[in-house]
Amino acid sequence: MIKVIQNQLKRIYNTNPAFFITFGIWFMLVASLLLLVTKRESFQFINSHHVLWADVLMTVNTFMGDGIFVIAFAVLCCFLRKWSFAKGIFGTYIFSGLVCCVLKSIFHTDRPAMMFKGDPAFHVVSWLPVAHFNSFPSGHTTSAFAMATTIAIISKNKKLGLFCFILAVLTGYSRIYLGQHFLEDVGMGSLLGVGTTCIYFILMPMISSNRRLTFNVRFPQGRLTRSVLPVMINRDRSKRGRTP
Repeated sequence: MIKVIQNQLKRIYNTNPAFFITFGIWFMLVASLLLLVTKRESFQFINSHHVLWADVLMTVNTFMGDGIFVIAFAVLCCFLRKWSFAKGIFGTYIFSGLVCCVLKSIFHTDRPAMMFKGDPAFHVVSWLPVAHFNSFPSGHTTSAFAMATTIAIISKNKKLGLFCFILAVLTGYSRIYLGQHFLEDVGMGSLLGVGTTCIYFILMPMISSNRRLTFNVRFPQGRLTRSVLPVMINRDRSKRGRTP
């Protein structure tokens, strides 16, 4: 079973190696910063550098990790008949969100608003509510990276995956900039988003087909005789084939 899972992870990685390599560099950078500086110092460095245009830009960007945006994007994919994208985005959002909620309830850590309460240097924007609890991990960052990873895996356009990765990183950055999370929350959120998405694409074919991990359908990204999403893709193609 372990070898089978390893093979599936390799297939997922091969759908967009550039995305996963870039994420690896990003996560190592974040981990290094967390080892070198305290959570307070890293937060203050990002949160203290702000201007009005960035306040607006970060506000727009932070909503890319909001549940309403993710669900709306999945619905849009349905209207465009991009069924694999719709199912993948919605499924990974639910799965990653559940895991994130469990971790939040376990750690139950305070947000920056509690640590910097009364500090005049603490920067927030007046048009967004400021949360005080359940900081670790960042839910918005988790959702943004889950959606970016889903698109990177399913899309044939590898550059699109990298573009979505950049947007996900900006979403994580915005959570610190807007005074909602610490760097460690964002780092864990990114790892959680990518990790749960990979697990989702391994487990869902098993659940959907109700059989062992033996696939016979090509993955849409490469010339593979076995894939991690055979059931979803087969069903979508058969439905389109029956449509008059």
